[in-house]
Amino acid sequence: MLKITSYFSRIWFGSWVLLCYFGLIVMLLVSHYAAVVARRRGKDSRDIVLVGAGETARNLDQRIAGDPYSGMNLLARFGRTWSDSEVRPVEELAAFIDTHAVREVWIAVPWEDKALLEQSLGALRESVVDVNVVPDLDQYRLLNQGISEWGGLPVISLAGTPMTESERLLKAIMDWDLAFLITAVLSPVLLGVALLILLTDGRPVLYRQPRHGIGGESIEILKFRTMKVATPGAGFRQAEPGDERVIPFGRFLRRTSLDELPQLFNVLKGEMSLVGPRPHPLELNDDFKSRIPRYMLRHKVKPGITGWAQVNGYRGQTETREKMALRIEHDLWYIQNWSMWLDFRILLMTPFVMMHRNAY
Repeated sequence: MLKITSYFSRIWFGSWVLLCYFGLIVMLLVSHYAAVVARRRGKDSRDIVLVGAGETARNLDQRIAGDPYSGMNLLARFGRTWSDSEVRPVEELAAFIDTHAVREVWIAVPWEDKALLEQSLGALRESVVDVNVVPDLDQYRLLNQGISEWGGLPVISLAGTPMTESERLLKAIMDWDLAFLITAVLSPVLLGVALLILLTDGRPVLYRQPRHGIGGESIEILKFRTMKVATPGAGFRQAEPGDERVIPFGRFLRRTSLDELPQLFNVLKGEMSLVGPRPHPLELNDDFKSRIPRYMLRHKVKPGITGWAQVNGYRGQTETREKMALRIEHDLWYIQNWSMWLDFRILLMTPFVMMHRNAY
């Protein structure tokens, strides 16, 4: 298949696909960088005003001030005082818009301040500026909030799908291509480790463990076996310092993370990604999901061989709820801020953190 002539081989076709894929990534990165540079120089920006009150307005104000590349130029603030800067009364809003080149009005008011919202919208009825309302959703914070339309009605999503269909497809293509390439390059290492386990402790070479995949579905992840075969009926027990169950050479595999390499086959099967939240044993999931808010939201994407939490030092055994909570916060930050560039960054950081002292 795909070997039509001696000049059109599988290798040629695979190389062409990879070249097109990485060429597209480079084009996207260059266009993004060009937009950032333009905004840094004050180009491609729009003048806006902010109307609001309380923490909702303060939060939006701080985000605008903290993002010099947003393309927003804040001209004035209106509403009830929330900032050290001058906050003008809403009664002056219409006149200000008439005398300034305002392109957008952003309204951020608490749910209970309906009067201020109605007053603000009333002042804008005769204006042609774009009006954006930031809903007060901090108290309902889940993941990937967004607004869409259904049946002509605006719909607020409090926990939406993190990626679009095209983004999921792009990530899946990258996962498969890179996993295939890494597996081919590391095949001597995979065979060598398998042979060492076979010679030092016999069969089985691989260890299969049920974990939760995307959507909480059950998957079996693969690892090189680093511990003695458990007796039937033995319950789950995390590895500990000096654990007598670790086989010869097993501790080295765990400390270097080489025991995780067979999960490349989970990626090729489409069950995992190269980058994503690490899948935890089912027993840990059952324990922590009732104790850590938003814990199960990490299953909105495929689990990964490496992840944002791992390259930031949150890996290995989690003895306390606090350690696990920090890991989950990093997982959710990754999901909320996902991009192809972030995946590449994590992959580049991973080799430098493969050795870790938390493995026993």
